[in-house]
Order: sequence, then structure tokens, then C-alpha cells
Amino acid sequence: MPTHRAKLILITCAFFSILQLSLSVPAQDKSKETASLSGRVVDARTGEALAKVRVIVSGTDQETTTDENGAFKFENLTAGKIDLYITTVTFGLVKKSVTLKEGDNSNFQIALNEDAAALTESVTVTTAPFENTDTSGVTQQLLNKRELQQLSSVLVNDPIRAAQALPGVAANDDYRSEFSVRGAPFDRVGLYLDGILTENFVHTVGGGYLDSGSVSVINADTVDSMSLMTGAFPSKYGDRSAGILDIRTRDGNRVKPTGRVQLALTGLAGVVDGPLGKKRGSYLVAARKSFVGYLVRRFNDQLNAGNNPPVINVADFQTKAVYDLTKRNQVGVSVIFGNFTFDETTARSLLGPNQVLHGDARNILVNGHWSFTRDPHLFWQTRVFGLRSTFKNINPFDKPLLDERRTQFGVRSDLNYQIRKNRIETGLYIRRLKTDSLAQRFDFFGTTAFDEGTFKHSGTEQGYYLQDTWSDERRHITLTGGARVEHSGVTHETKVSPRGSFAWSIDEKWKLSAAAGRYYQFPDFNLMFGLFRNPALKSERATVFNASLERLIGNRTRVLAEVYDRKESNLFFSLNEPRVAGTVVTFDGLPFQNSLNGYARGFEITVQRRSANKLAGWISYGYSRTKLTDGQDKINFVSDSDQRHTLNVYANYRFTDTWNFSSEWRYGSGQPLPGFFGRDSLGYFVVNQRNQTRLPYYSRVDVRLSKAFLFKKAKLTLTAEVLNLLNRNNVRYAGFERFFFNGRVEGQLQRVLPILPSAGIVIEF
Repeated sequence: MPTHRAKLILITCAFFSILQLSLSVPAQDKSKETASLSGRVVDARTGEALAKVRVIVSGTDQETTTDENGAFKFENLTAGKIDLYITTVTFGLVKKSVTLKEGDNSNFQIALNEDAAALTESVTVTTAPFENTDTSGVTQQLLNKRELQQLSSVLVNDPIRAAQALPGVAANDDYRSEFSVRGAPFDRVGLYLDGILTENFVHTVGGGYLDSGSVSVINADTVDSMSLMTGAFPSKYGDRSAGILDIRTRDGNRVKPTGRVQLALTGLAGVVDGPLGKKRGSYLVAARKSFVGYLVRRFNDQLNAGNNPPVINVADFQTKAVYDLTKRNQVGVSVIFGNFTFDETTARSLLGPNQVLHGDARNILVNGHWSFTRDPHLFWQTRVFGLRSTFKNINPFDKPLLDERRTQFGVRSDLNYQIRKNRIETGLYIRRLKTDSLAQRFDFFGTTAFDEGTFKHSGTEQGYYLQDTWSDERRHITLTGGARVEHSGVTHETKVSPRGSFAWSIDEKWKLSAAAGRYYQFPDFNLMFGLFRNPALKSERATVFNASLERLIGNRTRVLAEVYDRKESNLFFSLNEPRVAGTVVTFDGLPFQNSLNGYARGFEITVQRRSANKLAGWISYGYSRTKLTDGQDKINFVSDSDQRHTLNVYANYRFTDTWNFSSEWRYGSGQPLPGFFGRDSLGYFVVNQRNQTRLPYYSRVDVRLSKAFLFKKAKLTLTAEVLNLLNRNNVRYAGFERFFFNGRVEGQLQRVLPILPSAGIVIEF
């Protein structure tokens, strides 16, 4: 039997054994409890599941990519607050803070925004990938943010150039943003920016010089949506007779301050946005500087070696703020300012007295709005705006060739009311226009000036519309009927434009649509009071009919076929071009008249797939025929923008979470050489038939490859781009140098973009 001392020794040994065991096993730390996290990443605009999205847990080595259903899962995470970084190429960077509980954390959804889209935590769930900005517009092509970014080009970041790839659009001049639609020039397409019909809202040399170019004043990073309507468009749009390009800028985000900086070989652009006043509003500030002079020097080195290229600088600034006064009332203001300079100082000794040595152009648009939302059934918005464009051209003798100021200010008010099956829309658009222009030419010595249309004039235009859209969800039918009344205080006309449309979803796959309308366009002041003036000009008129049939294939692909007929009358025209009259070459400058009548007819077929995953894009073919008759001289010819065959192809493919490839191919049969020109082996000469000689066909292939890199608090995307990959020798008519009395013409067509590689960097934070 152990002694008392032996017992004490045994108890002591047991105590130290227990103590040693307790020290060898750490105490349970509740902060180290493990958790799992599963969730899903979706497109914030459409609700579509996003595959190949990288999800990173900050402060750990854990990361994963989403599967085909947009799902992801993490195991063995530390319970508590963690930060997730979520992104993929062509989409923005999102940081999400999550508080994990011990165990399984599931059903977590993350909304990912497209490049340059406003950051948002909400998701718009829709099953219609081919949504429209205006449900009453039958013929409407909408560009989403990713398409807009890809097609704007890293070189100039121009949203109007993105529209050049849309079905029905012809654009054969690489130097210009403007385009034609269905045989009608860009001055017959209304460019609406946040509801305001703009005038000359591009960076360009004033005066209509054919050998110049243009770049949009609008920064693509600030655009929320852009849609093109080339058929019978709704009653809310007026004073244009061929189409509408509707651009809507985005608000700043209400989540947190974010930024995006884009640097390319030819310039840089940046945008910063974020919340205001406890997320009751938002702000956005954007700026862009394009070193287009590099492009000009590049073209000049290849095409005109030895000549001194002009210096071209483009800069613009944009800011926007919105604020919710109450749950029903919101106010906002936006300002867009652009500046353009053209300088030929290095070639001063080579310029004639009527060539531009130095050109300046400035545009500013101020747009304020008040919105009232009583309930989901009633919305009322009123805008007050002012727009000013100035152009000044100086010749080599430092004398003005053009000094022009164009101003407009006005008010727009729109009311939408939903009652049962009817959506009633009504509103007014009133603007005051003023133009003060000095235009002159000089003799050979540059001493004597000749007036070329100096004038100062102003006037008021008014527009009022009423439209009702009736929808029967059970029968899947939508009927729209309305009218617009427009009055010009300059031409003293009041015009009524009836418009209507019909849409029937035959079943889940088939949709039939049709529309018709009458449209008027008042003459520009330069036509009435400038060179070849005619103060008696009246409005031109177009009557449009179009019908389409749409077939869905699966959930993300459609085939769309459309036919159209646009009857035109009283179009503005002046026979101010050299031509053969009998056996004599004449150089008459006759006043503008409402003398042209004719038509534009054709069809378009589009196959389109719109998805945030894998392949997306479209293939579109358009066939068009135009015919115009001059009522005075009884001559027949096709329109200056006539293009019989147009093929537009765009494709985008996101291979992985960091690699994306896109490509664009635009093809068009040759447009007419505008004027009375013929051609033989010796060159060009003047004839008695207009628009009978055509330019060579146009073809251009662009490719773009993007690679994204993700850092802790930022994302970097490298972009390599090649324009005119096949180095196609496309040309444009930029005016001939001399005309001789024997009918011969001196001058050649001008080549546009050669093959042009570029690279850019985009930083998001």
C-alpha cells in the first residue's frame, strides 16, 4: 500500500501531466471559426448569369472563377467580415464586403456592371436581350455598354462612330463620325442628347470643308444607352425626316466613389463618379484629350511624304449631377464643353488665300431638368437647355474666312401616364434659334473680300405631340397612334404629322411589326440666308412605311427581316456644281429650292446574338435603292448617299476571365461621286448627268484584343487594336482642285485610313 509521501508524488505527477496536455492543445478561438461561401454573379443590367468571372477573397490566397451558371463557392474561410473583389474582362471591378457566419453562407448574389457603366448593387432581371429604349419605336437598334465600348474605338472613344456598325448604316469616310442611313445624309438624322436636338455637335472645321474630318463631342464613357431609329419613329421626336440617333448619358453611381482612366497612343480620357448627400444623388466628371495630330502625321507620312501635316487638337469636358429633393422630385444639371483646333502654320507658304490656316470650333451644352414621379403610373420631366457652337477659320493672310456663332435655347416638357392598358405620352418642345455668320472669299492676292453668305437671323420653332400606346398582354398586341404639330416662325409653316405602329407577338418566337408616319424638317438658316440663299424655302417632307418580322432562336439569338419605303418631296437642292449644259461647261450657283422628289426603298436582314457570355454580335445585310428628280431641270439621279449593298459584321468573344477578342467588318458598295462627273483613262471630267460615277467599294476590318489584370484595389486592362487590318485602299471624295473650261478636272480621290495599329491602357479604381 503506497505511503502518504508516495500518494503526494503521484498526485503531483498527474497534475503536471494534465497541465502539459492542456498546454499542448490550444484553446478554442471563436474568431477562427470556419465558414463556407457560395453565390452567383449576374449582369447588373439584364440579370444574365456570368461565367468566367474571377472572384478573389482579399487577404488570402483563395480565388476562383464562376461556372456556366455564374456560380462560385469557397470553403474554409474565416468567419467574420471579408472583402471580395469580382471582375472579368469587359466588365467593371466590384468590391463587396461580406460578413460570414459560421457554417454555410449561400444564395449570395453579386451584380457586375459592364465597362464604364454606373456602379450599382441592384439587378434588372429581364428575359429580353434585345430591349429598346422606347417601346413605341418599331425600328430601333440599341447598343449596350459593352458593344459601345468595343465599337467606339480606343483611338477616339467616339460613340457616334460606334453607330456606324449598326444595320442600315453606311459610313465610308474614316475621318468622319457622321454617317448615312437608308440613302439619307446625316443632316437628316436627328442627334438627340438627353432629349435635346443638337446642331453641329461635333469637333470639326466649320464651313463644310470636304477634306476635313469630325469627332463627336460626347465621351463614350459617359453614355448609358444609344439607339438608332431609321424607320417610322415616335411622335416625341421632330424636325428630322430620315432617322433619330438617341443618346442618353448615365448618372454617377450612388454606391461609392469610382474612377476610370484610359490612355492610348493618341490621347487619354478619364471619368470619376460617386454618391452625393447620403446617397440621395450622384455626381459625374469626365474629360478627354485626343492627340489626333498623331493620326494626321501618320496618314501624311504614308500618303503625302514631304508635306507638313496640320496640327489638330481635340479636348472636351463633361459633368453631371442629380439630386433627389424628395422621393417624388429630382433635379439635375449637366454641362458638356468641347474645343477643337486646326493649325496649318507649318505649311503656310503652300496655302492659297481661301484655304484654312487656323480653325477653331467650340461647343457647349447646358441641360437642367426637374423630374416628378407621383407613382409608377405618372412621370413628368421638364428640361431647360442652352447650346452654343462657334466656328472661326483664318486664312494665310490672317483674315477671316468664316466667323459663325450658332445659338439655341429652350424648354422641353414630357408627361407619361399609364392607365390600364394605355400609356399616354404628351409634351412640348420649344426652342429659339439664332445664327450670326460672316463668310467670305478673297481674290488671288488675298486683298479683296467677296461675300459668301454673311447674315444674322433668328427664329422660333415649336413642337407639340400626343401619343397613346395600347397593349393587350393576353393577345400580345401593341398599338401606337399619335401626332405631332410643328410650327416654324421662320418659314411661317404649321405642319401636322400623324404616326402609328403595330406589333404582334404571334407566339414566344415570332413577332410581326409595322409602322408608318409623316415627317417634316425645316431648312437650316444657312440655306435660307447664306450662300445660294433662298428666304422662301419651306420644309421638306418624308412619308415612311416599314414592316419587320422577327424570329427568336433560343433565348439569346434572333433573325430580323425588315422592308421599308420612304417617299420624299420638297427636298432642299441647289444646282451649284459645274456641269455640261448643251456643249458648254457652266459654273452656275443657283439658289436652293424645294425641288427634289423621290424615294428610298430596300430591305435589311440581321442575325444577332446578344449575351454576356461566349460569342455575341451580329451580321447584317442591307439592300437600298434611291431615286430623286429635280422638279426644275427634270434631271434624275440617285441620292448622294446611295449605297446599294451594305454589310456590317461585329463579333465579341470573352475567352477567359482576362482575355477578350472583338472584330468589326464594314463593307459597302461604292457611293456616288456627288456631282456631274465622268471618268476615263485620263481622269475625271464634267458631264450632264449627276451622280453617274461611283467610288470604289469600301471594306474595312478592325480587330481588338484585351487583357485584364486584377490588383488589390484596382483593375488594369491592356488593349491592342489594328484598324484596317487588311490595309484596304479605301478612298473618299474630298473635292477636286481645279475645273477647266474644256470640262477636264484636276485632282484625285483621297485615301482614308491605311493599316493603323494602336495600344491603350484602362485603369479602374
